[in-house]
Amino acid sequence: MTDTQVSDSPTWVRDRIRRQFSELARLSFPMVFQRLGIMTMGLVDTLMVGRYSSTELAYQSIGNVPVSTMIVLSIGLMTGTMVLASNAYGAEQFKRCGRIWRRGVLYGLFLGMIGFAICMMGEPLLLALGQEADVARGGGVMMQAIAFGIPMTNVMLACTFFLEGVNRPLPGMMYIFVANLINIILNWAFVYGHWGFDPMGAEGSAWATTIVRTFLALALVIFVWRMKDHARYGIREKVDLRLKKWKRQRNIGYASGLTVGMEHSGFAALQVMAGWLGPLTLGAFAITFNVYGLPFMIAYGVSGATSVRVGIALGRRDHRDLLLAGSCGLIFNMILMVPLMAILLIYPGEIAGLFTIEQDLIVATIPLMILTGWMLLVDSAQAVIGNGLRGRRDVWLPTALYFLSYIVIMTPLAWYLAFPLGRGAEGLFESTVIASIVSCILLVARFYYLSYLDFAPERQRAIAGQS
Repeated sequence: MTDTQVSDSPTWVRDRIRRQFSELARLSFPMVFQRLGIMTMGLVDTLMVGRYSSTELAYQSIGNVPVSTMIVLSIGLMTGTMVLASNAYGAEQFKRCGRIWRRGVLYGLFLGMIGFAICMMGEPLLLALGQEADVARGGGVMMQAIAFGIPMTNVMLACTFFLEGVNRPLPGMMYIFVANLINIILNWAFVYGHWGFDPMGAEGSAWATTIVRTFLALALVIFVWRMKDHARYGIREKVDLRLKKWKRQRNIGYASGLTVGMEHSGFAALQVMAGWLGPLTLGAFAITFNVYGLPFMIAYGVSGATSVRVGIALGRRDHRDLLLAGSCGLIFNMILMVPLMAILLIYPGEIAGLFTIEQDLIVATIPLMILTGWMLLVDSAQAVIGNGLRGRRDVWLPTALYFLSYIVIMTPLAWYLAFPLGRGAEGLFESTVIASIVSCILLVARFYYLSYLDFAPERQRAIAGQS
């Protein structure tokens, strides 16, 4: 029996599917909990600041627009670390993984210093975005406090991506768990003014975030440097940092950075428009997006695991396993998202009530929460398959598809629905549902089209054999 016949047999397919789901669950569990941990820190910040003052919540919300945009851009620009580490791991080129990590850490520090400089100009930047003077001042103070943690965030990302790329995501999850405990304690002290500190509201929460991110970066660097098999990966060996030596790592990041940057910039534009609708809408927007981030981070963990599984299959040049990895990632994500979608649709008021005691803010948040329930299915699916495409190093055309969905379609549609049609904040979220549907359809079609091309030589050989 030929290899092709074996791979077409029901037993082979069943065994491989079972293995893919097993590996996705094993990888996804720590990835999901790590990303949930990161999101939970933001959720705690929003919850504590929201219960302290709705005005401080508006400061935090608008200040997070440029901050989160820079972090998301860094995530995209540094994606090459995870993609190439998983490719090298699949090809058993282990020392190359260590070189990728060393370059990723320095690259992250460089990107972080750019983010630091931008954050220090927070108030003028927010004024340029058309925010009210008081909101821009409060948001600017919050941005300056968080600026010092931006470089450390990127170092943490480099370590996390490396560990995930070499099939070792558990340490990141454990450190995130500790970081969440520290974050709760620091928020309680800084936001409300305990242990001798003055109440600082959004600024205090930002300082807590900076301290926690610094802890995470240092802890993960020490872990990678001292891990038992550091010699296998060449962690402490000298690495050539000349730009031409790691061009591919940066090129993958450029495309991914553009992709996530455009998607996030579209959502950031919506948040700016929410600011134009007033502080109440801005607060409702902040609560909704923080809540939505929790289930989406689960999907983002699945997407990371899917990218690693696709990347490993690509490193082995196993096209059938690559196709199964992407397909199983989509199915696995859907199984997880449906019950989470139901919670958002059934309990929007109860969820909003966890974040504020102001009835007007709860009422404004409920319809937005319901819309995110519908958005979750398609938005999470496009994230999973988009990361699957990155895992197979297909980055530039998906970037164009993201641009079409979230810049060309979503942003002007959001403005039109919110203002000329008078649908306000609901119109902003309705545009995201439409854009996510478009993105999901196009990216899924791209993934399966490339898989069709992968099997072209086998089809030609089969035809030649029959003739």
